[in-house]
Amino acid sequence: MADIISDFPDSVLCYILSFLPTKEVVTTSVLSKRWKLLWRLVPSFDFDLQGGIDDDKEFCSGFFQSLYSFLLFRDKRQLFHRFRLKCFCFCNHSGERIIEAETINVALLKSAMNKNGRLEHLDLNLYWRLWVPSPVFRCKTLVVLKLANLTLKDVSFVDLPLLKILHLNYVYFEQDDLPQFLSGTPNLEDLLVNNMTANSAEKFHRLPNLVRANIHEHLVPLDVVKNVEVLFTDRIDLKDLVFDLHNLVQLELTFVYCKELVEVLEVLKHCPKLQTLVISTYDDKV
Repeated sequence: MADIISDFPDSVLCYILSFLPTKEVVTTSVLSKRWKLLWRLVPSFDFDLQGGIDDDKEFCSGFFQSLYSFLLFRDKRQLFHRFRLKCFCFCNHSGERIIEAETINVALLKSAMNKNGRLEHLDLNLYWRLWVPSPVFRCKTLVVLKLANLTLKDVSFVDLPLLKILHLNYVYFEQDDLPQFLSGTPNLEDLLVNNMTANSAEKFHRLPNLVRANIHEHLVPLDVVKNVEVLFTDRIDLKDLVFDLHNLVQLELTFVYCKELVEVLEVLKHCPKLQTLVISTYDDKV
């Protein structure tokens, strides 16, 4: 079986390997001479440091050394299509920095996003004091952008024309610029905005191609997602529901008090195509 797989062209093997964590991709180099340098051509970067925040500076340094080694020895002519990094070991439990996180963060992203790049999928889950470099918001090839536990400093100019999936979880906007950010994603189909603080009076732009949304209603107005087919939200206030959700087929309400169930029945009157309803209820007497 291994011999049959080895007969595949490089492009096919690299495509298969791109679905594996980078550490496992590199280990395939020991299989045979055929595989020795193949890992250098794989167009993906996927590092995940398990275990949360770690106080061991040597352990964290070793992790980042492996990142740099991979970037140093891979074929620079092979552009990244997917870049995923999950790591929380920049600081210890007391908040003391044990790794120069900003330098590492910027250096890694620059490696992924050179001016001739074709980066399509970017997934970062790091440490909230880290900021995302502004060139990320002008990457015209991005189709999937997932950010968690990060800070967004300057989103005054966002141009993501191909972006279809945007997930923002525990993301901090320094200037409450979520409406500005979304204005640069005209073709968005899947939106997740959760676990954030927002107090913006700026008007949100419509997202005409949106099909699926997972939001807290106080973060994204219901009017912005009124045409979706699938909606996950904490609740829907009747006072905001001055229109019908004509396309909605699946609705999940994640924070409904028992006394509000009557209001939910009123909400259903505005969902003529609804097929699936999931409600998580809370007893307000507890």
